[in-house]
Amino acid sequence: MKKITTFLGFFTGTTLTLLMGNTAASAASFNWSYTTAGGSIYTGMLDGNIQSNGNTINVTSVMMSQLNGSSLPETPIVRSSSGVLGSLGIVSLNGLTMNLGACTDTSCNSGIFIGDLGFGSGEFFSTTADFGNDFETFESSRWTLAEKPRVPEPSATLAFVGLGLAAVAKSSLKKQ
Repeated sequence: MKKITTFLGFFTGTTLTLLMGNTAASAASFNWSYTTAGGSIYTGMLDGNIQSNGNTINVTSVMMSQLNGSSLPETPIVRSSSGVLGSLGIVSLNGLTMNLGACTDTSCNSGIFIGDLGFGSGEFFSTTADFGNDFETFESSRWTLAEKPRVPEPSATLAFVGLGLAAVAKSSLKKQ
């Protein structure tokens, strides 16, 4: 009986540790889309951290961008649209706060740019020649950003299985 109780305590403690230890903030993934006034459709995925206002996302990566269904070059460099390397790229769910540059390299001469380009004349959607060569005033009504469904982490699944096994063990102890 003592061995079973010790095992049950250890198992329950381990399970709770797995459940509670998984609370660190992690990047969320999003699907994005922008349709230009001319009808070109840009799409892709981005990773970032949702801020406390529930609307703004600090972007950490932009990937799998497409123009009308055709793949565009990869954009491993993310920064603000105004050109400050090392500054955060920012987008919002409602499209009202935009400051993102997704570039092919650190020179940022090639890529997708959304936001104030540093001219003080409002927000723009701009792409370089190898990304479709679009330049226009950004319209938030043509922007969509949706969080991708999260896949449960294996440790959380194992923790729930562990809790179930602990419950079965406890109920079998009561029968004895």
